[in-house]
Amino acid sequence: MTEQIPAPKAQGLGSIIMNVISSPVDAFIGLREGESRPSLWLLPLIITIVFVGVMSYVLATNEVFHQQIVDAQMQTMIDMVAKGKMTQEQATQASDRLQSTGTGMFMAFGIVFGSIFVALFYFLGSLFLWLGGKVVLKSTAGYGKHLEVYGIANWIGILGGIVTLMIMYAMNSMYASPSPALAIVSHYDVTDKMHKLLSALNIFSLWQAIVIGIGLSKLAGKKLQAGIALAIVLWAIWIPLSIFLNIAR
Repeated sequence: MTEQIPAPKAQGLGSIIMNVISSPVDAFIGLREGESRPSLWLLPLIITIVFVGVMSYVLATNEVFHQQIVDAQMQTMIDMVAKGKMTQEQATQASDRLQSTGTGMFMAFGIVFGSIFVALFYFLGSLFLWLGGKVVLKSTAGYGKHLEVYGIANWIGILGGIVTLMIMYAMNSMYASPSPALAIVSHYDVTDKMHKLLSALNIFSLWQAIVIGIGLSKLAGKKLQAGIALAIVLWAIWIPLSIFLNIAR
């Protein structure tokens, strides 16, 4: 009679959060064999949405940040007029609407659209991870497990958001972030794609991609290098795409 090896005991959420920062490999122990745990992705999703609300409040109520947003949108409209993508009359009307938008309305837009983007990133991002894992790593794990991987790794993104907010206050600029864009923060141009590229090369974003790769390799039962390589490729594809879609700030 073959002795059955018991499945690894499920980790507590606190241990997972600590491990994903200090020892990412350990954060995914038992994930492949364990039962589905929606809390692994639902809790970080909720916290991320709450943080979106906090960030929206900060950007709406801080006079410097708010003016930088207005200036950025004005510069974008000027650039669109120069390229013939918008008439001067349309730009003037848009500018008037922008100037008349109150703090409450600004916050509401930020929270609503920010929450929608976060949810899309979660569910569509996990879908691409699942497809990549299935095609490249030959993983048999389902979409739900890849959603859990994304959720676990997103604790890095939450930490990055907190650090970014601290840097913004320290440098008095909404363009300040833990990225190469720090070198040009004093003359950041929202219409310059190279500036956006530097901003997108966020160290926490790269860190999160690596952690996602570790999770992918654990789900597929492959070497760490395979999962990390897949995650880095997907991250590298996302960066220019986010700039093209004008999502990167």
